[in-house]
Amino acid sequence: MKRLLSVTAVLLLVGVLFSATLLFPLKRAPEVTGYFGEYRGNSRNINYPEHFHMGMDYSTGSIVGLDLLSPDNSYVHQIYINHPIYGIGIALMLPEVTNILTNEKGINVIFAHVNEIGDTSSLTGRKLNDLYHQLISEFGDQYIEVTFDPRELPFRKSDVVAKSGNSGNVPPHFHLEVRDSTMKTIINPGFYFDTGNPASAVEILDIRAGGKTYSFAQGKPTIEMTPSTPLDLHAKVQLRHPVSPKTIELYVENNLVYQIDFVSFDLDEADRVHEIYSSPSTESDYWFNLNSRISLSLLPINIWDDIDWTNPRDARVVVRDHWGNEASKDFRIVMRR
Repeated sequence: MKRLLSVTAVLLLVGVLFSATLLFPLKRAPEVTGYFGEYRGNSRNINYPEHFHMGMDYSTGSIVGLDLLSPDNSYVHQIYINHPIYGIGIALMLPEVTNILTNEKGINVIFAHVNEIGDTSSLTGRKLNDLYHQLISEFGDQYIEVTFDPRELPFRKSDVVAKSGNSGNVPPHFHLEVRDSTMKTIINPGFYFDTGNPASAVEILDIRAGGKTYSFAQGKPTIEMTPSTPLDLHAKVQLRHPVSPKTIELYVENNLVYQIDFVSFDLDEADRVHEIYSSPSTESDYWFNLNSRISLSLLPINIWDDIDWTNPRDARVVVRDHWGNEASKDFRIVMRR
């Protein structure tokens, strides 16, 4: 337990030390429209199963063609053209920015759903824009992914690297993603970029054990379940529209036994969305599994099997958003054998 609590303390410290350290790429106030790790369905392309949202979505005010700026000194790592999810995208390597997970230098930042790569306001931007149009002319609607040698296409901080858009068959918005230097670990962009100061509200709606749903409206419910019964929480963060929480914690007799924390996950975990979200989750309505017996980066604490269920136990669930707001609800668990 001490080791697990130490991990939690480190992650909390990470959030304090590294929050919003980079230049926000849009020249407008940040407005989050989609949170990191949210449930995403497969409706956009049959080849992409349900998955975790791998970045943060920001509003562009329904405008196409806004400047997207390099958040720090960078160079182009990859570009994507006609990607089935990202549409048109660009990955920038930021060699001097510290990875919050490893404390090593170097992260990648991905801009997706853009409508133009490169810009005429800098030498690198012109070279990149010419190459982009050459590729479009040669390959048309085919999916293209181009990887560049380090330092081949350098940008300075605040250079224009692309234009915002709606590529990938989505409404206009800006998808911002952070990965490690290998591109294999996906990190919550909120530790690096401004997420604004919205009037958010955390809502805990219901809890469900098996097929029975319990409301908190009448006070503290008593939940009867067995060790194999799924336990699910219905919760969300309300902005102008719903987004998913940052952290969900389950306490039993004041001991933290289960935690979902949207800090990072590995690329090979991206489609394990049903191990965090349970049915009938959608892209704007979320049910969270509170008793998975699996190992996943998003579950830093998971010690259900260490609990003595001989007697009924008091429990509490705490839900927090990215902006420091939280809500909690109490209930009682009676474990049947």
